[in-house]
Amino acid sequence: MTVCIGAICEGGKAAVVAADKMVVFGAPMNLQTEPQTLRKIMRLTEGSVVLYSGSLADGEDLIRRSGIQAGQNLPIEKAAQAIKSSYTELKKTRVEENILQPLLGANYQQFQALAAQSPSSQILQQVIAMMMQHNLNLDVLIAGVDESGGHLFVVTHPGVLLRVDTTAFAAIGVGGTHAMIRLSLGGHTKVASRVDTIYNVYEAKKASEVAPGVGKLTDLAVVERGKVFFAEQPLFDALERAHKERPMLSAPEQEELRKVCDEWIKAAAN
Repeated sequence: MTVCIGAICEGGKAAVVAADKMVVFGAPMNLQTEPQTLRKIMRLTEGSVVLYSGSLADGEDLIRRSGIQAGQNLPIEKAAQAIKSSYTELKKTRVEENILQPLLGANYQQFQALAAQSPSSQILQQVIAMMMQHNLNLDVLIAGVDESGGHLFVVTHPGVLLRVDTTAFAAIGVGGTHAMIRLSLGGHTKVASRVDTIYNVYEAKKASEVAPGVGKLTDLAVVERGKVFFAEQPLFDALERAHKERPMLSAPEQEELRKVCDEWIKAAAN
């Protein structure tokens, strides 16, 4: 479910992120909802944000396990490594809870000892197969700017950390493919202006709404100068007026959007 999008711009001096507001609660609630006031873009370090696609409970647990305090002064790569480690830890915990303890009454370490003692056991081989198939269905996007420039990282199954600075854009979730295609068609690169990137990211979010499970409401933010600027209604109004499902803005549309964006950033910075 859901979609989360990130793009680096201004030559690596800023990043733009967007997400829908759809959230999914896993068992036992099995609930899907889209609260108007929800923010799925969360501050991670001083100059970065984190977004995730998957179970709300698992996403919150993942961030908590990382030990990162919101707004902490930490290089983004180190923060991404901490998220990766907490992803691996969370997956191990879920394997213990859902597979090892119910079937064998063992934790991860005890299972490793059993597997070493009886490597040919058919039961243990079946358990290993179940463990290999286990998937958190959780993806994480980290975007931001630090002293070394703009960065994008994705953490995905089974605990793999991917750096995507070169492409300068990334998307996760069920609508991620649609968003990536739209950003590619828009010719986004790291040197794109803030205004063009805001437009392209918004259009990518709109394109992703055709995927089942992607909400219609949008959350959007700009990360620059160690701050996170959340978009307000005047910017969304301008983006909606410019929205024509095409890769490029006309000069008048670009100028209008630039004016609204500059006013928003200036007001939020004060």
